[in-house]
Order: sequence, then C-alpha cells, then structure tokens
Amino acid sequence: MSTESLAGSLAAASTSPARRWSALAALLTGNFVTILDLFIVNVVIPDIRTGLHASFAEIQLIMVGYSAAYAVFLLNGARLGDLFGRKRMFLAGMAVFTLASALCGLATSAWMLIAMRVAQGLGAAILMPQVMATARVLFDGDERRRAFGVMGAVQGAAASLSQLAGGWLIGHPLAADIGGWRMVFLVNVPIGIAALLAARVFVTESRAPVPARLDVHGALAGAVALGMLLVPIMQGREFGWPWWSWAVPLASLLVFRHFVRYEQTLSAAGRVPIIEIALFANRSFVMGVLAIFLIYTAISSYFLALTMLLQFGHGMSALVAGMVFTPAAIAFFTGSLSGPRLTERIGQRALLLGVAIFTVGLTLSATVAQVGGPLPLLIVALVLNGFGQGMVLPLSLNTILSSVQASQAGMGAGAVTTMQAVGNAVGVTVVGVLLFSLLGHVEGGSSAEHIARYGHAFARATLYNVGATALAFVLFWRAWRRHA
Repeated sequence: MSTESLAGSLAAASTSPARRWSALAALLTGNFVTILDLFIVNVVIPDIRTGLHASFAEIQLIMVGYSAAYAVFLLNGARLGDLFGRKRMFLAGMAVFTLASALCGLATSAWMLIAMRVAQGLGAAILMPQVMATARVLFDGDERRRAFGVMGAVQGAAASLSQLAGGWLIGHPLAADIGGWRMVFLVNVPIGIAALLAARVFVTESRAPVPARLDVHGALAGAVALGMLLVPIMQGREFGWPWWSWAVPLASLLVFRHFVRYEQTLSAAGRVPIIEIALFANRSFVMGVLAIFLIYTAISSYFLALTMLLQFGHGMSALVAGMVFTPAAIAFFTGSLSGPRLTERIGQRALLLGVAIFTVGLTLSATVAQVGGPLPLLIVALVLNGFGQGMVLPLSLNTILSSVQASQAGMGAGAVTTMQAVGNAVGVTVVGVLLFSLLGHVEGGSSAEHIARYGHAFARATLYNVGATALAFVLFWRAWRRHA
C-alpha cells in the first residue's frame, strides 16, 4: 500500500462520518458555483450585450474566457494541491473565485468583465482538482462510490439548473436596481464566503508524499500549448478564419510534444513532474478520459444551442426558457440516484446504458427541432438527456478515478477535470461555429420562417453532439471490456 493510500485509509477511519460528509458538503459548495458559471452566462447574453454595449466578439470572449482559463490552469491547480496541501489550495482558489465574481458584477466595460471572467477561471482551476482528490483520499469503499455519486449529482444539477437560476436572478426585483445580469455574478459572493468558512472548519489537510517543488517549466509549457490550441479556434470565425486560426493550433502540437518529453525527463530523473506521463500508460484510464471529454463537449454545446433556439428562435424570456430546462434537472437527480443501484445489478453496463439514453435524447431533440415538433416532445427529449447525464457523470467519475493508484489521485483528478474543461470549450467552439454559420443573417421573414431557421440550424449542429456521445459509448465499452 502506498504512503498516501495508507494515510487516506487512516484519515477515513479516524474521521467521523458526519465530519467527512460535512467536509464534502463544503467542497461541493465551491464545486457547484464553478460549474454553474460555465453555463449561467448563456442565459444573460442579451442583457450583457445591451448593458455593456458589447460587440459580438466581446460577448464571445466573455463566454469562453472562463472555460479557457479554467482548462489552461487546471493541471497547475492539481499539482499545487499535491505539493502544498489540498485544503490550503481549495481555500486560495475559492477566495480568488469569489473576489473575481464580485468584480464581474461590478464591471463597467466588456473588457473588464472579460478579464474578471479569466480570473474566475483561474480560481476555479485551483480549487476544482482539490475537491476530487480530497474526496478520493477521505472516503473508502462503498462510501467513496456514494461520495462520487453525490459529486456527480451536484455537478449535473449546477449545469441543469443554471438556465433556470439565471432567468430567475435577472428577473428578481433586486436585479432591476443593479443592472439585471450582474446578479448572476454577485450571487457567488455569499456562497463563496460560506464555502470558505465551512472548509476551514471541516476539511482535513492532505497532500501527495512528494517534495514540495513546483514544475514551473512544465506548467508554462502545458498552459502555452493549451492556449495555442483553444484560443485561435474560438476566435477564428469572428475574423473570417485567417491563416493564424489554423496555423497556431497546428504549432501547438510541437509545444505539446515538448511538454510530454520534458515531463518524461523529470520522471526519469526522479523529480516531480506537474503530471505523471506514465499515468497515460493505463489504457482504461486513457479511454475513460477521452470519453469524458466527448461527453462534456456534448453537454456544454447542447445547452448553448438550445438556449439560442428558445430565446432567439422562439423569443422566450430568460425565465421561461430556464423553466423548460427544469424537467431535465429533475430527471438528472433521478438518474444520479438510479445509476449506483443499477451498477449493483448489472455492473458497468449501467454506465453504457446512461450514455445510450443520453444519445437517444439528443437524437430526439434534433428531430423535433428539424420538423418543428411541439414543445412537449422537446421536453421529453430533455428528460432523456437529463436522466442519461445523471447516470453517466457520477458512474464515469468513480470508474475512471478508481482505476488509478491513491498516490496518483491528484494527477488523475487533474487530468479528468482538465478534459472536462477542454471539452466544454471545444464543444461550445465547434457547435457555436456550426450554429452561427448555419444561421447566417436571421433578420427578416415571417415568425414561422424565423423559428424554422433556428430549428434547422439547431438540428444540424446537434449532429455533432450525437456523434460525440456515440463515440463516447464505444470508448467506455472498450475500457470496460479491457478491464474485465
């Protein structure tokens, strides 16, 4: 048994169940608001554009600035927790996120909001890996499976409820006095303070048994490579796909290659890399991480595309559009509770069943939008989406992180959360490009033609989501077969 595995078992045994679950509640409070902020901005895009007189390019940067910074710095955040203490880094990340949220709510220009969204992403990148790694160390056996089930449920609820929460917040009477959209950021402040206070009391410090030395070179190389890959793709369409929009992402492959070789050199020399490349020799882990990446590209982009269809296509208010998502949130909770019970009966087939249900829901929603079907049928598709996601997220997290050693918990959590964040950014980018290219100029035409144009664009863009989840099904199936 490794040093951290033994320490984790002793920590789980010496800490009362009530204190362990209180610690998890504190951690998941921070987890909830960081996931919420990936999606909640979608519903207030019209208000931000009006309030700050923002251009379309600036709106796009507001949307992707958070997820891009989140993805770029996640590896660094995971390693910092291993080296300097996960509780300490959770508190630091939560403080940065809370302060940045307050400044987002006080932003006086689009560029100030963009900068603070990037700062939010940095804070989230520091705190998020500590949640998974601490839970991995704090809980054992069946209790760990339940903990990851709760974690997946919280993450899914944050994503599913973001639309309704955003619509309710900007419709609140208090929001009218401070500018409407600002409420979606300012609400993070009291939640963040509560998470900080609770974490100080209940969370026990843990770290990996390694020398406290940060791999600065590797951290910079990884951040530069991810930035070179993501940012040009996100901004390429706005500038008409100039040469740099494809040349820079191609050049990022060379930086990624340098990053991998440098990390391998550190490991061979007995030093501590920011991420252990040997972790990716575990084929089951690699296939699971790739499947998670694909699932998150589908989730993030689907929320964006459906919000566009409901608010801009059907002309719904933010609150009414958010209410359409409510059945999906309820279905998500049901799926997250059903997943572990089904796993006890049919094993890993429960995970595959969840992916299949999610894929069917996506296919149905695309079909309904294409033929102009009734709203109740679209809600049925949303319920299938929510139930499938509720099964997939907690089961996949537990499956993937359980395939690594306890001493690699921080690095494994960092890899998983990085691929989630990269998946969010890539999904929004790919589907956003498809959606806006298909829409073109939507002014003019009758109301029915306007709705039909949005429906057709939504249906075709959603074909990416269907393909991504189908491929995720294959990867999870192969990982399961290989493990068996």
